[in-house]
Formats: sequence, C-alpha cells, structure tokens
Amino acid sequence: MTNVYESPALLRQYLDFHFRSSEPEYLPLHPVDDELLDYPARCAEVVLEYAENRGRALDLGCAVGGSSFALATGFDEVIGIDFSHAFVDTAAEMAETGSFRLSEEAYVPPSDVRKCTPRFQQGDACALSPELGVFDGLLMANLLCRLPDPAACLKGLRNFTRSGSVMVFTTPCSWEERFTPREKWLEPMLEGMETHLGEWCDLLETDDIPFILRDHQRRAQYTVALLTVWRVR
Repeated sequence: MTNVYESPALLRQYLDFHFRSSEPEYLPLHPVDDELLDYPARCAEVVLEYAENRGRALDLGCAVGGSSFALATGFDEVIGIDFSHAFVDTAAEMAETGSFRLSEEAYVPPSDVRKCTPRFQQGDACALSPELGVFDGLLMANLLCRLPDPAACLKGLRNFTRSGSVMVFTTPCSWEERFTPREKWLEPMLEGMETHLGEWCDLLETDDIPFILRDHQRRAQYTVALLTVWRVR
C-alpha cells in the first residue's frame, strides 16, 4: 500500500491533533465541547481503565505518539508502531529530546508523570515482527479501515497478547478502496470484528467516541468513531 501519511502538511495536522487539540487556538473561531478534544489521550485512558496488568502496552498505528505518551503514565513499557516514517521519526525525536520543531512551531508531549519513555518504530500492522513479544494492553485507534487486510491484522494480534490482555479499537468505519480492497471490508464493522476476535476474546464494551480533526482554523472534520474493548481469554 502506498503510504499517504508522509507529507509535511499531514505531519503538522497530526501534531496539532495529538498535542494541541485542547488549546483554544486549535479551533479559535468555533469553540467545541471538551468531550471532542484530546482524542488520543481519551483512547489511551480506556486502555488504562480496563488493563488488569500494566506491564507492556502496544500503540498500533501510533501516528505521532500522543496516545503512546498517555499510555506511558500507567504502563512499564510502551511501544508505538506506525507505517509512516515521518510520524515515527517525529515521535521518536519527541521522546528522546522532549520536543519537536516543525518550522516555527515547537511541540512537546504532555507533562504528566510517566512510568517509562515510549519507544517508536516503523512497522506494518499486518506483518508485525514476532520479536515484539506479548503485551498486556493494546490500542489501535483509527487504523482498521486504513489497512489492506484488516482481518489478517486482527487474527495476528493473538500472537502478541495473552490471557487477560485488553485490546481497545476505535474506528470511524470509513472504508475506502484506495486503502482496503472492497472484498476485505469488515461490514458491518462490529460483526466483522466479532468474526475474527470472538473465538479468543470477550467483548467488554462498545461505545461511540467523537472527535474533531482540524484541517485549518475555519474547517474541521467531525467524526464519531466506534469504540470496542476486548479481553483475551
């Protein structure tokens, strides 16, 4: 799959989304409810809420790392993986130096006390390395409907979890053929996920989780993602 997430414009958009979305300047002409802000942190909070063990966490499709830094407040080890080299390099620099500068803008991760420093690496969610090991918590935010083979990804997660592991998925369910061949779409989404997870996981919760992704100060994308929480048997 050709990766479209490498441009400076998208890098800036996701840096703002992950690290600036709670600031008034994020949408200065149209203030929004708090429930729409800090989406990466809110996703991580669900993992932290349900995790019985807080040893290792995997943020799969981590983008520029906002959720990874949030997971690091509760887990002993956090690994963030994304297909985009630009996103991963940015997140890694922020973890190493405490900031990232894009032209005149400086971005810093939240100042919350962290148990660890997240580690970031480029990778394919459909072909993860066995060397990653197993995880107690896994987050996959807004990734399923951007994969070439989401079913293969879901089935493969069995190799990276153990009994008691919690997995949290969010997805806007917005399938596009430029990312996923039509015959690979999981429709309806929840039923499709149950087909591949139900044999070895229990579904603990489903919910709607809204967010705002800014295009520029006069336009933003409003989305309500489907959130599901699963525990490995």
